[in-house]
Amino acid sequence: MERNKRDKRGTGKGKLKRFILIVICLAVIGGGVNFYLKYLEEKKRQIELAEKKRQEELEKERQRKLLEEKRKEFEKLIAEMKRCYERGDFDKARELAKKALALAKQYNFNTDEIYRILHLIEVAEWQGKLKELEALNKDIYKYGYVREEVLKVPPIAEIASLRSDILNKTYKNEYLVDLILAKENAAKGMKAENPLYYYLISRDYLDKAVALRKKHIIAVSPEEDTVRERQRELYFYSEKVREETIPSSL
Repeated sequence: MERNKRDKRGTGKGKLKRFILIVICLAVIGGGVNFYLKYLEEKKRQIELAEKKRQEELEKERQRKLLEEKRKEFEKLIAEMKRCYERGDFDKARELAKKALALAKQYNFNTDEIYRILHLIEVAEWQGKLKELEALNKDIYKYGYVREEVLKVPPIAEIASLRSDILNKTYKNEYLVDLILAKENAAKGMKAENPLYYYLISRDYLDKAVALRKKHIIAVSPEEDTVRERQRELYFYSEKVREETIPSSL
């Protein structure tokens, strides 16, 4: 009977050992499975990171190629701008400049060369305008129109000297025209029924001419003395003129 009890105790201990062994095995297996699952998760994360990095690199390369392509397009536009400027096709050059500036704004390209060419175009256009006015200025009677147009030309450094010369010439022309009118009216007074009227007009033109000469530092024309001589002749010719005026000089 005692042996039966010992057998039962031995059997119970064996079952306990097997149970403990099973628990240990399950714990080991469970830990391994958990580790494996974490491993798989980390591996998946690494794969996703690698794919994300690959996509980023592909996007960078795409952007680099796009930027290179746009830069070539930008440089081509500027080169064509230069050619248009050189052959005098300024409208086409400005059209190309608009496209180039739009690209520059979008891709942050340097715009110095665009504005340099646009400035050269502006200078060339205004210089052409000044050359036309310079030719017109040879007619002294067109001083008013020429001056009005010259004053519309901006004083750009490259054409400032030419602009100033033409403008100064208009004052000289006006001075000469005033002397001509003063002389003509003095001569008309010698034949008119009302010589005083022409005498006074002649005096006004001469005074205006002298004031203009002094203000703009114009060389004295010998015509000034001629006009004064004609006015003296008219003064002594007409009793009415002598009665109502005092000569500017005798």
